[in-house]
Amino acid sequence: MARRRKPEVWLNNELDRISELPDPLICRVLYHLPTKDAVRTSVLSTRWRTLWLWVPRLGLNYRVFQKKDALVNFGDRFFDSDRVSSIDKVELDVESNKGVDSNKGVDYYNSYVTPWIDAAVKRMIQHLDVRTDPDSPHIPKFCYRRFRAYFHGMPLSLYVCETLVSLKLDGVFLRDSEFIYLPSLRILHLISMMNPNEATFERLISSCPVLEELEVDSSLNDDVKVFRVISRSLKRLSVQESMSEVVIDAPRLGFLSIDSSLSGSYMITNTMDTNVKFVIRLGTYFGDFDETSILSNRKRFCNCLSGISKVRDMTILGVGLMECDELQLEDMDEINISYVPQCLLSSLEFVDFNVPLSSVVGEMNMVRYILENSAILKKLTLHLHKDCSTNDEMVKKLLKIPRGSTKCEVVFFDWGKK
Repeated sequence: MARRRKPEVWLNNELDRISELPDPLICRVLYHLPTKDAVRTSVLSTRWRTLWLWVPRLGLNYRVFQKKDALVNFGDRFFDSDRVSSIDKVELDVESNKGVDSNKGVDYYNSYVTPWIDAAVKRMIQHLDVRTDPDSPHIPKFCYRRFRAYFHGMPLSLYVCETLVSLKLDGVFLRDSEFIYLPSLRILHLISMMNPNEATFERLISSCPVLEELEVDSSLNDDVKVFRVISRSLKRLSVQESMSEVVIDAPRLGFLSIDSSLSGSYMITNTMDTNVKFVIRLGTYFGDFDETSILSNRKRFCNCLSGISKVRDMTILGVGLMECDELQLEDMDEINISYVPQCLLSSLEFVDFNVPLSSVVGEMNMVRYILENSAILKKLTLHLHKDCSTNDEMVKKLLKIPRGSTKCEVVFFDWGKK
């Protein structure tokens, strides 16, 4: 029987072959591995011990480290290293800035993350994603939701990073700045964070000449009353904020997602692409079935559409309620409203009413309103609640609603299926 080759000899033979590859090529291979796996290769040989420091990508998750000091030391070693001349991508998933009372504005920048971002900017970072975990064990949940406490502060150098292409920030703090210039930025996400004042936010958007995608969710200060986006390059916009006024000047916009709770004033200037995809989130308002509530919901829906002259494809998101024993289907014919947004009359062709449809009057009236007033509608997709079927009286009544478009097809799906 042949003797077995020793494991270390076999391993050395394999390493000899890999060693013929140049370091830059090996680093490109390591680039496509998770950072923790790339670091594990450092035990293979002396040559591999520091190769991971040459990889222009870092993915860091605080959950991998048992202690905060180990996390900080690891990050410091990577960003302090002079081996990486440029960094392509950094993804940081960190716990909160423990011990810093961000609600009172105390020492936002006493954070280990801040110098890391500054170092990444100096190394011409292209893609940056920073997320503070709201479920960090030492954060009371009400603090994060009510006060967004324990933020990590971003350095001012981030505002003038000329190489940055994608910036996604979740649960961090951006301070005000008079000078902002991000000439390469195409994607910007601002989620659950402490943001600058109204002027700085507008300056941030207008200082990104090639910005194509913007998402803003629970990230503007309470004193910001007007959500204003002015961009000649923007193609996708998603907004979930509480504002008294929305102003959008984005002639190339092709996708708009907006929360209907955004008060009553909408102004969308310039003509958008006729193929624009529009998503409106209506929350749980369909549970209200008195006349005042239904009119209010209908008005909110119309206000969202009032500033959009051209929209071809629309999705309506919401949560339906089944607690409606007192309702009568006949009630859906009693409430009328005369105003009809221009897009329903001239451009709307497809509507996906993505709500678990039951016999709630608020839902029924919204469907009726769309069917009766959409002049060129081709297809209306309805999703039935799990307790409903196409044999229900509700469905039969919906199919009898007069349609503003003779070409309109009504399609039913079970909720959650399509």
